[in-house]
Amino acid sequence: MLGRPLRDLADRVVPLRQLPGVDVGRLLDDPVGVLVAALAGRAVGDDLVASAADLLSRVTVADTARRLHISERRLRTLFTDSVGLSPKHFARIRRVRAVLATAPHGRWADVATAVGYYDQSHMTAEFRHLMGVPPAAYVAGRRPAPRPCG
Repeated sequence: MLGRPLRDLADRVVPLRQLPGVDVGRLLDDPVGVLVAALAGRAVGDDLVASAADLLSRVTVADTARRLHISERRLRTLFTDSVGLSPKHFARIRRVRAVLATAPHGRWADVATAVGYYDQSHMTAEFRHLMGVPPAAYVAGRRPAPRPCG
């Protein structure tokens, strides 16, 4: 998006006004819409990275690399340069998003199994690590206090 590998920007604070095509005035009202509009028409990137992102929602990093016929190290480099996250961190975020999509429709143990966790405690620990609260608290509206980035 900025003509640099995203790994150069990961874990850094970048002023929104530096992002090309982002309407900062609308950002608070519709953050997803603004970012989708800013990214519309841009190149999706390497097909290998897109394939990896798809596979990471279903299989491990090692299996993803094996299926793409590349080493885990090469996968990590390609993915981190293109996405700004390691493949493992990306997979964790995708699983937490799957928990949020599935959560209202069943028991927590069933949700954990459905989205690929070994058990409910594994799901809860990872969810709490990424979201700041356990899934039941999050779904009930008890969210962590906002804190500044960086």
